[in-house]
Amino acid sequence: MALENIENIIFDLGGVVIDINPQQSFDALGSYIKGKENGIELLNENVDIFLNLEKGLISVEEFYEGIRSITNNSSLSDVAIADAWNLMLLHIPSERLQILERLRANYQTYVLSNTNAIHVPAFNKIVEKNSGKHGIDHFFDKVYFSHDLQMRKPEPEIYQYVIDDSQLNVGATLFIDDRLENLEAAAALGLQTYHVQPERGIVELFANA
Repeated sequence: MALENIENIIFDLGGVVIDINPQQSFDALGSYIKGKENGIELLNENVDIFLNLEKGLISVEEFYEGIRSITNNSSLSDVAIADAWNLMLLHIPSERLQILERLRANYQTYVLSNTNAIHVPAFNKIVEKNSGKHGIDHFFDKVYFSHDLQMRKPEPEIYQYVIDDSQLNVGATLFIDDRLENLEAAAALGLQTYHVQPERGIVELFANA
């Protein structure tokens, strides 16, 4: 796509910057369920606990207690739950981080991510391991996380908050995500959009930027 008129770039994290596999987390959590055969289905039936964590409507401690209740496993430790929940976070190819550093010379760059207070320190450790930098904040002018804002994509309010807070010209702002519903909501507010897919990620998009 043409980048000549773009001044600002907003990145999603999962599936865009960091590779993820959510099924790994649900498989791990499902394996802790006692007395139930269809563990993954049971977790899917309790999706609100994951959405509420992502929107910061419950604390990490309440999430852990909720998982112990869902799994009917009162002996399950906080660490075991956190480790299972973080299994979905895979790795960040070094070329993506190199591109992010390069882009900051010519653009204002931001993160807008549906995430939670358990995942943030976990992916910051991955960033530090891969780059030596102390967290994802190093690569952007500002980061916006759903659990801090108590809103999540594709709710229009979260995009508008970022636009207003960073005083963005929407027509000159590119929003990058891997989920179509998030892109459609952004486009409805006037943001330019780019759909990340396995064969066309940010490395391909910014190869000549």
